[in-house]
Amino acid sequence: MPRLSLAALLCACLALPADADDRAAPSPAQAGYDYAQTVRNEVSTQLKDKSDRVALEQAAQRLEGLVDWLDTPLTRDLGTGSRYLYFRGLDVQRDLAVVYARLGQTDKALDALETMGRYGWLGDATEPILADEAFAALREEPRFQAIRATWSTPLRMLKDFGAGSTYRERLTVEERIAGLTQFWADARQYFAHFDNAPALDWNQAYLEFLPRVIAADTTAAYYQVLMQFAPLLRDGHTNIFPPDQLKDRLYARPPIMTALVEDAVLVIAVHDPALAGGLRVGDEIVAIDGMPVKQYAEQKVAPYVSSSTAQDRALRMYSYQLLTGDAGVPVRLTLRDGTGRQREETIARGSADAPGKREPFAFRMLAGDIAYLSLDHFESDGGVIAFAMHAPQIMRAKGLILDVRGNGGGSTAHGESILQRLTNQPIPRALSFVRGPSIASTESSRTLTWEPMPATAPARNRFGKVFAGLVVVLTSEQTFSAAEDFVLAFNALERGTTIGATTAGSTGQPIGIKLPGGGWGRICYKRDLLPDGGKLVGRGLAPDIEAFPTVKSVRAGTDPVLQRALATFRR
Repeated sequence: MPRLSLAALLCACLALPADADDRAAPSPAQAGYDYAQTVRNEVSTQLKDKSDRVALEQAAQRLEGLVDWLDTPLTRDLGTGSRYLYFRGLDVQRDLAVVYARLGQTDKALDALETMGRYGWLGDATEPILADEAFAALREEPRFQAIRATWSTPLRMLKDFGAGSTYRERLTVEERIAGLTQFWADARQYFAHFDNAPALDWNQAYLEFLPRVIAADTTAAYYQVLMQFAPLLRDGHTNIFPPDQLKDRLYARPPIMTALVEDAVLVIAVHDPALAGGLRVGDEIVAIDGMPVKQYAEQKVAPYVSSSTAQDRALRMYSYQLLTGDAGVPVRLTLRDGTGRQREETIARGSADAPGKREPFAFRMLAGDIAYLSLDHFESDGGVIAFAMHAPQIMRAKGLILDVRGNGGGSTAHGESILQRLTNQPIPRALSFVRGPSIASTESSRTLTWEPMPATAPARNRFGKVFAGLVVVLTSEQTFSAAEDFVLAFNALERGTTIGATTAGSTGQPIGIKLPGGGWGRICYKRDLLPDGGKLVGRGLAPDIEAFPTVKSVRAGTDPVLQRALATFRR
């Protein structure tokens, strides 16, 4: 490709016609990024085909020309608003360093590596980049070693207090304070949803927890304190987790599932056949270890619940965390059956693993020629594979039900792959922001800015034929994170109807923190809004039609939410 001036590039962008699917012309910054990537890719391809000295010199010449183009005033201006375009300068300098090193031009190779450092200190990426065999002859050079030391600075400067720390029964008081301090400081700097905890004084909370972690003389006691610190932020993506060695001491649970249904706490699944004689689906839990169940949940469970909404909090209190505890200590349940008869059962806790799971990604054809597919998670592409496997039946169906009631999230991309089979429109996404720098203009005045995260081109149908019939998506308070991104996009596409309950109201991206003793924490730093700018986190996505399980339906083994969906198709 001949070298392209910025003016010509802008004219080319403005003159681009809309294609068959009305795709908008790329922005000037995107077009600049595409041009830089095209040159880099062409150089890489040419060097694969031929890498003699003449080819390397030609490659260096083209890359130097690209550096000059990226350094023109207008391109630099575009780069200030586009991280993707801006950081092409770093990539091109890396390409140049490799080419000059292969040419044996040591000083020029080192110049290019030093220029990379102007874009940032690369931390974890330092060794993978400098391990390139092209740099073998440079590794003893003092300048090369100085570059490595500078690039590695973040590994020292930003190292977690728990980095390299392993589990011990007792930690020093300094380690305990350091762990609390790190989580407090990182949340103060990065957390995206302080507005969802409007009454929280984060500094005061830190001061109140300091004597508690000082007094927690065992690692188990320490993490029981820490795990009450994160929930103050009221965010489902912001948590503290104990070391693996403590999981069965803190998170073991019996092989049953419970849920809050119509203000009653019910057994909704029994996963151990040995318990079937004493426990039945539909039994109401009246008390736990002699304490009324709701009082128990508020006192023993709620302080450890990190949640963004009331519905997410109730789910975690009465389902996920209600019966967790020490694997060596059984739990005593006071139960009431459907006739009102009350009894007690003592049940052993098993492990911290989930007590049981239904068939993943279940597919079936329902009455009225309606296809049903459960999308149980987006942690893998299992749902995408299941859709493809059953696509012939789905495409012939009169309607489609996608069930994300139990979907706790994973990768948004997997949900988008499902949506691409339902529309030829670009898949909408949340508007995503991160915190900008806090600026102290005076001692008493601080501001916080929200900076948009770089956006990539929206996903589009890449599978060919799409399902054009009516689609219903089933939601619940268990619909969480990437599953909410899926529902968000489905709603924005106006592709069908949602039925069920309001979703958890928690999506985003957390950073991970290594804590002393082998535990870890995470803090949500990405702030997602609806495509129209509306709020999602802290509220959830309400369904078009509300439908809920009832005590009667649990005991009868029926699914009123699915029945409501089928009624929608009939109507």
